[in-house]
Amino acid sequence: MTDRETDLKITDLEMDAYIDGELDPERRFAVETHLSRRPELAARVMGDLSTRSALRILSQDRRPVPAHLLAAARRLIPAQKSRWRRLMPAGLMTGSLAAALTLWVVGVHHPPAYVSYAVASHRIAMMRADMNSQIEAPRFDAREIAANTRIAMPQLPGDWRVTDVQLFPTDKAPALMVAVRTDDGQRMTIFAVRERTGAPERPDAVREGAQSVAYWRRGDMSYALTGDQEPGLMDETAEALART
Repeated sequence: MTDRETDLKITDLEMDAYIDGELDPERRFAVETHLSRRPELAARVMGDLSTRSALRILSQDRRPVPAHLLAAARRLIPAQKSRWRRLMPAGLMTGSLAAALTLWVVGVHHPPAYVSYAVASHRIAMMRADMNSQIEAPRFDAREIAANTRIAMPQLPGDWRVTDVQLFPTDKAPALMVAVRTDDGQRMTIFAVRERTGAPERPDAVREGAQSVAYWRRGDMSYALTGDQEPGLMDETAEALART
């Protein structure tokens, strides 16, 4: 695998999954090859690995949280909205280590695998939109899609115009990507797959390169909304969409 091939295939989501030990051997090899060529990045990843290991070891301890671990934990907290921030009372991290780390470990989670497909489909849709040789398919028939794929889509706001509709393959099931443009010119895509994933029932948003993606689940359906807005704004838009 060349250096360029590694750069193209390693995503931020995969790097997080590597730190959490959730990749298969082939993808671990790809990530480790990527890191072996970037000593500074490898050092940061090793720092994250050692901090997570320390937190797991100490999670059964009832002593006060050491200051250096508190600082390390805060550095690992994603910049996007985290549920544990909303749930944790002020000053709780100065209490028992077990209680604090339980909330921290539960609250800091990584997006399920289908989110990577959602981001990839969004980028492909934006590429298609800018190419004269690629014909977009703006006709969206929710009933036909549901009858053939069992994919149920949320109701789109009235000021969203569908610009492209495509089916995408995933490891588990076919997925649907619907590209939209809002009245104020925002371009977004909604990705839907019939799969009971680990996505939360209320949307949560992460940053993936130049895009933000908000993901959520409703029963056996998993969704992702991707666009160029900041994670907070994307999360608010997804919250309204999820209510439909």
